[in-house]
Amino acid sequence: MNTADLSRILRRFASQNLELKVLALFLAVAAWWFVAGESKVLVSFTIPLEIRNVPAGMTITNQPERQVEVRLSGPSSLLSWMRPTEISAAVDLAAGHAGRQHFILDDRTVKVPPGIKVQRIYPSSIEVILERTERRMLPVSPRIGGGAAVRKRVAKVEVDPPEVEVEALPEEFSRMPKVYTEEVVPDRTDGEYSGIARVESREPHAKILGNPNVRVTIQFRK
Repeated sequence: MNTADLSRILRRFASQNLELKVLALFLAVAAWWFVAGESKVLVSFTIPLEIRNVPAGMTITNQPERQVEVRLSGPSSLLSWMRPTEISAAVDLAAGHAGRQHFILDDRTVKVPPGIKVQRIYPSSIEVILERTERRMLPVSPRIGGGAAVRKRVAKVEVDPPEVEVEALPEEFSRMPKVYTEEVVPDRTDGEYSGIARVESREPHAKILGNPNVRVTIQFRK
């Protein structure tokens, strides 16, 4: 395609639906004029603060603010109909290190729709304490429910897998030599019962890595 062909194509494209193109341009200019010319207002919202990207091998051991108040400015036509769900706030801990530190909350922390400006965020920073965690394999012990009458009938209990990997603070492992399943309530008291149970931890910063479910097999006395 040479320059003359391209020029003919562009002229033909520009001449098609000319009335609609002129109308669209007029409406766009009118909308811009309306938004730019109307009064500006200030509105405050309280929204959740999301904490992202906690560094691997660490956990948060304090309770940072999980809500922030944001003051926004913009055209009344936009802010009058805005809902809190249209705003989001998040702080990134990817550059965090072990210990106590403060993360600044500024207009980069808050996402708002186009045409809206962030005027203020309260609080302007949050305090975060990060501590290093460890990973260990811990044995799983099943909790057998159903009352004493059921437990007296139990002859043998097997758990598959017998261990799970746990991430927790070092001092939590000293209080947690093993982890337990949720309560397993057999629907029989003879023969063999088998079911899936979830492994749980009561330590606040401990978490089960990988699949938290194990199979519990109970053999009852004859």
